[in-house]
Amino acid sequence: MLAVKIEITKGSLKEASHVLRAIPRAMPRVMRRAINRTVDSAGTDLKRRVGKEITAKKSEIAKGISKRKASLSRLLGTIRARFYRPGLLGFAGTKQTKRGVTYRISRRGGRKRIEHGFITRMQTGHRGVFVRKGAERLPIAEARGPSIWQVITDTAGLLKNVTDTAGDKLGKHINDQIGVELRRWRA
Repeated sequence: MLAVKIEITKGSLKEASHVLRAIPRAMPRVMRRAINRTVDSAGTDLKRRVGKEITAKKSEIAKGISKRKASLSRLLGTIRARFYRPGLLGFAGTKQTKRGVTYRISRRGGRKRIEHGFITRMQTGHRGVFVRKGAERLPIAEARGPSIWQVITDTAGLLKNVTDTAGDKLGKHINDQIGVELRRWRA
């Protein structure tokens, strides 16, 4: 499991709480909303950056990334990348040919072929790219691409860029939410 961690300095927290000292329970509300907006935008940014590296569909990338939002009792938001490996049919350009199945995983790499691979629909309704494990008709195994976690960790600078962007956005979101609380209180 891969998690992104963004920290807030004590100085910025003191400054924010000083501005909101007259409004009861405003600081936890401001922090919760700012953290949740940052988690949403960082999750979107992470999915977009992974999508620039591999040809997987956005829905397949989203299955490998989960978010947990902050609450008033738990002022912590997380984004996690799981070891979810999308099936080859979840990658753009996967197609059946006479000699097998061709696919392209990396946007920078070329097409590859699985000799004697085939695309079929299982009895459960699941479609995928399958290969036989031996000379017999059964058993068969589904061919899958790299995990979303692996793409994130193998791509140089991807996680650092997402973390830096999220840190910048968190400060902006805190300032925005302080303004929201002050406008609500004055109204």
